[in-house]
Amino acid sequence: MKKKALLVVLLVFVLATVLTAAAPAKTDLARLEIKNKTGEKVMLSLSGEGYFFFLTVEAHTTKTFTVPREDYAQKTWACGSSVSGYLDMENNVRLVFTACGEEAPNKGEPTQEKIHVDDSPGETEMWRYFNWED
Repeated sequence: MKKKALLVVLLVFVLATVLTAAAPAKTDLARLEIKNKTGEKVMLSLSGEGYFFFLTVEAHTTKTFTVPREDYAQKTWACGSSVSGYLDMENNVRLVFTACGEEAPNKGEPTQEKIHVDDSPGETEMWRYFNWED
């Protein structure tokens, strides 16, 4: 009886150890999803500590990129305009570029930003994507 109890305790301990080791760890990379609803190409440059990325997303498409987790100086070109600012990529982020000539309907959820170059995010509060005037 003691051997069975010891075996069960040992099995539970081994199983708990294996499951803990298999838990996903936070990686050094974050996912950046860009959804382009503008009808035109969207381009985004990101400049960070030793990193530079130039990302393009064709009209009416979605692309996913992985970048090191950090804050980036960014410049965005969309709808015939450009804006500069920074992008916080400490966590996964989804940027939704709304149709040119239309207002962004709402800000989106905490890890999703709805970007409209003319009216957002410069004049509305956003979580991760900020720009300043050139």
